[in-house]
Amino acid sequence: MLTLLTFPGSFGAPSHSPYCVKAMCLLQMSGLQWKPEYLNDPRPMPLGRLPVLRDGEMLVPDSAQIQAHLESKGIDFHKGLSDQDKARAHALVQMAETGIYNILVHDRWLVDENWEITREAFFHFLPGFIRGPLTRKFRKNVRTKLTMQGTAQFSEAERIEQMKRDLNALTMQLGEQKFLFGVAPCAADAAIAPVLDMILRLPVKTAARELLKGWGELPAYVARMRDQAYPKL
Repeated sequence: MLTLLTFPGSFGAPSHSPYCVKAMCLLQMSGLQWKPEYLNDPRPMPLGRLPVLRDGEMLVPDSAQIQAHLESKGIDFHKGLSDQDKARAHALVQMAETGIYNILVHDRWLVDENWEITREAFFHFLPGFIRGPLTRKFRKNVRTKLTMQGTAQFSEAERIEQMKRDLNALTMQLGEQKFLFGVAPCAADAAIAPVLDMILRLPVKTAARELLKGWGELPAYVARMRDQAYPKL
């Protein structure tokens, strides 16, 4: 049986990380037998992060590499899609995982009201006497990375304008379909829906959360993905 090494869940999602949920969705969609194994410290893992798929003696890190590994077993996560559709799906995934995802990270870690709740959910396992110093260090690192990447340099209004363009691209692709490319979820849905879902699940109201909650059919699309592809753990 395959084992997914993953962060535990929070705020009603099966994992803290949208990349871990992406891997869970891919495993569910594959039809293969698998189980989760929850970790809090990813540092001993290949690449120092989660998710990691254990297949026998092999450890496969990174959600994209996990997808490729499952595809090497004959799983088709783009069944029925044309080459043009596959290219469009790839572009949408890149948009979500490098754009919308960074807004999620910003609002979790750098919005003070959210951070107070997120810190307890993500790091409750740390002893109290080290939780404060360590989480302040982690938060500082996140702020530095998002500043270098650009998201933390923008005003909230500028981030929201960028998010509107991204959400519009998703809406144009979704149209009246159940999922992004038809009646069944594909790899793009597995990657994109968890990012949107975690913005919707932010514990404190943010401009990004409120924007997405009122954005046409996208919340209903996320709910369909939860129902069809999320694991029932």
